[in-house]
Amino acid sequence: MKVMKFGGTCMSNNEMMTKVEDVIAREKEEKVILVSAVAGVTDNISGFIESFHSDEEIENYVKELKKLHLKLLPPDEDLTKEATTALDQRFNKLETLLYGVSYTEEITPRTRDLIISMGERLSSIVLATRLRARGLNSSFFNSDELGIITDGVHGNATADLKECERSVGPKIFALSKAGVIPVVTGFFGISPGGHVTTFGRGGTDYSASVLGFACSASVIEIWKDVDGFMTADPKMATDAKQVDKLSYEEAAELAYFGAKVLHPRTVFPAMEKDIPIAVRNVLKPDSAGSMIFKNSTKRKNILKSVSYLRNIATIKVFGTGAGYKTGFLRDISEAMSEADINIYSATTSQTCVAMLIEKSDVKKAQDILEKMLGGYYERLEVTENIALICTVGSGLASTRGIAARVFKVVAANDVNVDLISAGASTVAYHFTIDKKDLQKTIRAIHDEFFPKKS
Repeated sequence: MKVMKFGGTCMSNNEMMTKVEDVIAREKEEKVILVSAVAGVTDNISGFIESFHSDEEIENYVKELKKLHLKLLPPDEDLTKEATTALDQRFNKLETLLYGVSYTEEITPRTRDLIISMGERLSSIVLATRLRARGLNSSFFNSDELGIITDGVHGNATADLKECERSVGPKIFALSKAGVIPVVTGFFGISPGGHVTTFGRGGTDYSASVLGFACSASVIEIWKDVDGFMTADPKMATDAKQVDKLSYEEAAELAYFGAKVLHPRTVFPAMEKDIPIAVRNVLKPDSAGSMIFKNSTKRKNILKSVSYLRNIATIKVFGTGAGYKTGFLRDISEAMSEADINIYSATTSQTCVAMLIEKSDVKKAQDILEKMLGGYYERLEVTENIALICTVGSGLASTRGIAARVFKVVAANDVNVDLISAGASTVAYHFTIDKKDLQKTIRAIHDEFFPKKS
């Protein structure tokens, strides 16, 4: 059993969807398909509910959304009629929910998750219908109805893997045995209390891994419209090459620290059962893409890739005896977590805790932390306009000379390094620089470890 996940850009127009059909049609192994919303739809819906609208605005909005999806249906009259009926049911529900939000001028996390799950509910109908028009026996299924059970956290849910295996696995196997190709909605599941919960932005990749776990898949294929992991962002290093093989740990670090080809949480369900993940390009279906395994192939060049986060800030909390005050770091971490502020990295000294956070979270973090000042907490210091660079490769931390080469080439390009984090991961070093030096730093490191062939 193979899981094949297709991203939103793969579903953006008729031409791309035909390529998706081609990929599915030529795959002979038993398979289950997982889909994102059509490109831009989830963001569009999410943006629409940020403000309240008149009945006419809601009606026109839903009409445009309907037009977009109807254009993607196949020319087969009978199949299109059936699909249109199913789509209309979803559009009617969406319209009702949007009216409710505007009438009450309130949107709860529960309602928000239900509304933004509509993109996948629509795209799954479209793809299943197109596959049927190609002569394939396919049906669409909603992941909440299928039994993708979560912990109930709205906006950033985590799947209950064992419960998913118990509830979803048998259903998928039964469908496959009956010759059905299931097209399943990604991005969301259902709480134990019966409420839709989403996995967060880009969460369909994670959904694919959860489904792979539930079905004990032979492989999880993540299909995009770009190549897999690269040695660097091609916009930063034009000679960047595809990374053919990575370990789970390498992929997780790269995804967390800037590589946008994979959701950071995707690797963990797959790791539980040692299921390989393939990140592949629907425009290059004959390419194997980037393969993610338990252990990637050892190679002469330890460094696999260099990634980055651009909009980062450093916030330093100073306090006498911060290094040995029991609970100092815990109190700060808990306060930030309660405010939904992600800490990318933290370092401590005897007098300071330094944290890397999103630049957009600085004001919120300052407001929270200033309330904690007093006693051991003395002052805050914020540095914005910085970038975080992450160098990744198995054996990076244990191989002599790698860090020296990285920082030597950075210094040679007259770039100052502020914070360095090493040791927390055996496959990565992280450090911060001034944002204006980002491109030349990426290029310098890439040229050092991946020199152009003469």
